Amino acid sequence: MTNDENPRELDEEPDYGDGFDDEARTPWERRRRVMRIVALVTMVAMVVPGALTSWAIAQSTAERSCRIAVDFYANERTPSRVAFELGSPDTLGWNCYAVAPTGEVRVALLGLIPGPPRLVPTTRV
Repeated sequence: MTNDENPRELDEEPDYGDGFDDEARTPWERRRRVMRIVALVTMVAMVVPGALTSWAIAQSTAERSCRIAVDFYANERTPSRVAFELGSPDTLGWNCYAVAPTGEVRVALLGLIPGPPRLVPTTRV
């Protein structure tokens, strides 16, 4: 072997013979694409149920906390409503509203992760 000759293993692109270039690569490309799709669907199938469960638990907790706050500030007959709002930094998260005949009144801000409301007694003169 002379210095001008390269070993076959060091060639840039291996030579497999006639008709083997494109036919051999397409099944591997197809398999790789299918595996990527399967991996993506699997990840979505794992994340979506957890996100939906977290949302349902947060909404249920917010409704219970809102009911406690409305019962404390108004009375048991006053209907309540909770809403997740992204409007302004002051009202970011779950908000509790008391529904009155004249309109809705915000009773409590429950936060991004709802918990027990901070009930401050009102001073009535």
